[in-house]
Amino acid sequence: MKNKTRRKSVKKGQSKPRAKGQRVHRLSAIPRSDRQAQTRNRALSVLVHMRREHLSLAAASRMEHIKAATVLRYVGSAIRRDQSGGRYHATKGDRFRRDIQLPTATGPITVQVYGSKNAENISKYLNAVGHYLRTGDQAKLRPFRGKTITAGKQRIKLVTDPDKLSLLAEADVLHLDQLYASRKG
Repeated sequence: MKNKTRRKSVKKGQSKPRAKGQRVHRLSAIPRSDRQAQTRNRALSVLVHMRREHLSLAAASRMEHIKAATVLRYVGSAIRRDQSGGRYHATKGDRFRRDIQLPTATGPITVQVYGSKNAENISKYLNAVGHYLRTGDQAKLRPFRGKTITAGKQRIKLVTDPDKLSLLAEADVLHLDQLYASRKG
């Protein structure tokens, strides 16, 4: 009689067990659809929560309504385990590509920014713009006067003129509620 090997059945929604040494498939930095772009942006947001608030992967994933396994597929290279079977921790920085909407004198444009430090600097600028538009206080905009951001091969001058920012806000072209642009790569 031949030995029949039985395969363990895998329930729907669960991944197959990996063989020893087999790598996890990482998704491309360039989303192929709007749904992938939204999922990738949520995974990046989980990474931000883990860094700023020192949350676990599970807690940060719950906040963004995304599975921890999906986060690991998208941004797993920026997450480390302290020991085998231990807690996941985010690294201090990464070099992931982020598509960010940035206000310019002619209206918002989408720029490709590489690295968490560059994205954090742009986020501080956008927070300063939002603070000015809510309160009229220009103090937080002063550190950004005359500054430019290099995105790819183009240099973009940051808009700090209160009149231009007010004009853009009145035209309803500033969308400061979300850092990442949602578009296909």
